[in-house]
This record gives sequence, C-alpha cells and structure tokens, in this order.
Amino acid sequence: MKPLLFNAVIALSLTLLAGCAAVPERATQESSPGDAGEAPDAGDLPYTKSSEPVGELSSDIVFNALAGEVAAQRGELELAYRHLMRVATLSGDAKAAERATRLAIFLKNDELAMEAIARWVELAPNDMSARQLGAALALRNGQNELAYTHLKAIVAISVPGKQDGFLYAMAAVSREKDNQGSVGLLERLAADYPDDPRGLYVVALTALMGKSYDLAETRSRQLIEQHPDWPKGYLLLSRIHVARDNKPAARELLSSAVNRYPQEQILRTSYARILLDFDEKELAFEQFRQIEKLSPDNVDALFALGVLALDMERLPEARKHFLRLRQLEKRLDESAYYLGRIEESDGQPDKAQEWYQKVRKGELSYEAQIRSAKLKAAQGKLTEARDWLKSMRIHMPEKSVQLYLVEVEVLRDHGTPEGVMALYGEGLKAHPGDENLLYSRALYAVTLDRLDILERDLNKVIAVNPKNADALNALGYTLADQTERFDEALDLITRALKLKPEAPAILDSMGWVHFRLGNLDQAVDYLRKAMNLLPDSEIASHLGEVLWVMGKQEQARKVWQDALKDDPESKFILETMQRLDP
Repeated sequence: MKPLLFNAVIALSLTLLAGCAAVPERATQESSPGDAGEAPDAGDLPYTKSSEPVGELSSDIVFNALAGEVAAQRGELELAYRHLMRVATLSGDAKAAERATRLAIFLKNDELAMEAIARWVELAPNDMSARQLGAALALRNGQNELAYTHLKAIVAISVPGKQDGFLYAMAAVSREKDNQGSVGLLERLAADYPDDPRGLYVVALTALMGKSYDLAETRSRQLIEQHPDWPKGYLLLSRIHVARDNKPAARELLSSAVNRYPQEQILRTSYARILLDFDEKELAFEQFRQIEKLSPDNVDALFALGVLALDMERLPEARKHFLRLRQLEKRLDESAYYLGRIEESDGQPDKAQEWYQKVRKGELSYEAQIRSAKLKAAQGKLTEARDWLKSMRIHMPEKSVQLYLVEVEVLRDHGTPEGVMALYGEGLKAHPGDENLLYSRALYAVTLDRLDILERDLNKVIAVNPKNADALNALGYTLADQTERFDEALDLITRALKLKPEAPAILDSMGWVHFRLGNLDQAVDYLRKAMNLLPDSEIASHLGEVLWVMGKQEQARKVWQDALKDDPESKFILETMQRLDP
C-alpha cells in the first residue's frame, strides 16, 4: 500500500476506534433531538449477541476496524461490511453498525442491510434513523410484523421530544412502492392510538399520495368526525377534493371550516389560496387581512397582502405591507423587488431603481436588474442601459441568450431596426445556431417585410429541431398569410398541430390557412375552438373575418364587439373592421 493511502486509512480507523473506546455497553444514541426517555424493548429483534468483552479497545477491534477501512478503499465492500459488523459486535459501537447498514444499502443487499439494522437497533434502540430504515426494509421484504414493531417504536421515541412520530412513521414506509402495505401498517398504528388524530391523518395522507382517493376521503371524513376541533383534518380533505378535480367542494369545505373556527389561521390561509384559484382576489385579500388582524407580524400574510394589493393596483396598501416586512427584516429581497415594482407603477422610475438595487440574491435579483435596464432606456439613457445588460452578460454567462433578447426588446422600443438586426447578428455570432435567437429574429424580420430572413431562420430551426412546433407554426402561418404557398403552409401547420393539438395559436393558424384555401366551414371550426381555449383579439379578428365572408355579418360584428370589450385598442380587430365594415 502506498504510504499516503496507508496514513489515510490509519486516520480513518483511529476515528472509528476513538468512538469504539468511548461506547458504553448498551449505547442508546439517537438521531432525533431531545431526551427520548425509556427506549422500547428491542429484544425481539433478530441479532446474535456477542460473547466478547464490550467497550474494550482489543486487538481484535483494532484489526477489524483497520481491515474494514482497507477493504473499503480497495472496493471490496462486502468484506468491509463484514469487518464493520465484527467491530460493532466486539465494541458495542452503534456507529459501526450504522456504517455497515448504509454500506449494505449502497450494495442494494437487503439481507445484509437487515442484519446490520438489527444490530444497530439492538445497540441504539432510540435511534430514529435506525427505526425508519428498519421499517422500510422490513416492509420491502414482506416482514410486516417487524416493520410494525419499528413503527411503534418510532412513535414511542417521539413522545418525550414532542415530535410527530406518526409523520416519522409515515415517512419511513411511504417511500416504498407497496402503498397498500404502507397504508395497512399505518391503519394498525392509528387503531392503537384512537385518541390521537395524527394516526388517521397519516393514513389518509398516505392513501392520497398513492392515489387511493376513496380510502383517503373515507379516513379524512372519519378524522373530522372523531376530531372536529383539529384543523388539519379539513385541510387534508380539501386537498383530496382538489386531487379529485373538485375545487368547488374544497372551497365549500374550507369556507365552512373558517366560519366554524375563525381563529385558525391555517384554515384561512388555505381558504384564501383556493379563492385565488377561482380568481376571487377581493375575498382572498379579506382572508389574509383577517390573518393579519389575528397575527399582525405574520410574514406570509403581509407578503400575500402586498402582492395582491399590487395586483389590484392598490399601490398605497401594497407599499404599506412591504415596508412592514422591511421593518421586520423579513423577506428583504422580495419586499425590495416589489417596492420597486410599486414605484415603477406609480411613475417613479428613480425610486424604483433605488429599490431594485437593494435586491441582492436569487432570481428576483436578475429580474430587478432587467427592470432597471429597461427603466434607464425609457428615461433616454439607452447607452447606459445597454452597457448594463452587457455587464450582466459577462457576469451571468449562463443567461447570455436571454440577455441578448432583453437587449433586443430594449432596442426595438428605443433604437432603430438596423441596430436591432445588428444586435441579432452579434448574438448569433456568440451563440451560433441558437434556436431562440433565430426564432426571435425571424418574427422581427416579418415586421420589416423581410420574408426571406424569416424563412431562412425558421428553416434553420426546423432543420435542427423538427419538433419545434412554434417554428413550424410561425412559418406556416406567415406563408398562409403573406404568400399563396397554401399547400406548404398547411403541411407545416398540420405538423405543428400534431405536436401541440390544443395550442390556441396553432388552431388559429389552421383556421386561417383553411380560410385562405376557401374551406370556410373548417376554418370556422378551428377558429371557434381556438377562441374557446384562449379568448384573444387576433383570433377574434380572424373568426370575424371568416364569418363576414360567409355572409354572417351580424355574427362577425358580435365577435369583434365582444373582443373589444376586453381589448378596446386591438389593432387586429380595428384594422379588420375598418377594412371590411368601414
């Protein structure tokens, strides 16, 4: 053995031996915090009790510790396992048994792992990790009684430390593929603790995770019936309703629960979140406001109130909540970002940039810097904005393409077409053949009546990625709209639609190409389907035009007028109406 490797092995072995020398005859180390109190009896677990002296640093212990480390270094892992088990037997060191267990699990040898866990549990019966691994392996190997013994011990170990042993028990077995077996063991556990709601809770939760929705709902209803004052039961049943795609039932349940237990903040929070799923922002805002009244410094409620107020354009309220978070020194980056958004919405670009500079970490820091650059450009500081974005590209090379596209957006708004095309060229020189840059340049080229560039760029994208539905659709739509190459356009859009059959934009293109081909009934069918999926003014302009050509002028006008209610300045509809119905 090389001297350096030998020294490393000796160092590792001495660490192990130091642990062995300090281990008492019956070690009770555990991984869970707090005094576990009297440990459950592990005497019925299978193990071979050593007849050797325990706790003495004998030559046998030294030899097996060194031999185990050398075997591990050589990759002879089963041999290393045997030496570790011998150390555990001779010294009574639970850590040696734990290492042997994890080595056996790495080897995917359940037989060896269960042998090691039996020794580990015998030496440290209050160790939560040993019990959890023991339960999982026993369940996997069909030893349900042994698994149940470990689950009972997990609950008992957790009681003195006031931890939720039922959740630890669930975590131990729910990862196994045998969801039915896991639920069965947890059902037994719950029956042994009929006065503890957490037992039924983990049964229902595990059934939900296994998509056994009927059993999950039955047990959660039983939980609510037996423990009506325990709020988690209502939360769990609401989750089951959502999983079964019945959000109205979840909303009704949580509404009733909030009325019955108005002081329970977790119920109000869940109710507010489901109200947002129904886009009922005012009602959700009121729920978070009630939580704030119950707990004025509730960080999550303050944050939600700030975001909702900003979304509803109540800028003073939003500002108040985010400033309160700053006072509490909580969620500092997020609050700074949203305060910048507030000032931006309030027409205060300098103040907005001051806040954005306070966002130090995470994705929001990137977003804040992007917004700062756009604000600089809007203030006439185009060169400064572009220098800012170039600096970001240097410091964030992984976001280089995104930043080129941001700079393109800035130049489109505040620069010249020549500058935009030059920047695309620079970006593609730095990232040859990048799909995003090619696709973006193609769409911009259409606005310059450069169909040749669009066709060239999109064909490059499609050649590299024939399943790029967006590129297929963009090329197909443009050919249908601006040329008479209708058959080619239909083929491209058909390929795109096979890849994304429910994409509104592609359905719109299919409707438009059929219109150009004279297939008016087919065109209307595709355009109506697109409108049902995404009420959009451009789709509405197309649908109205087809109806108009079919002689259904009143229907066409209604489609346009309905769309204008949501988008009164739509250039698509206004241009179409001016052309067809001046």
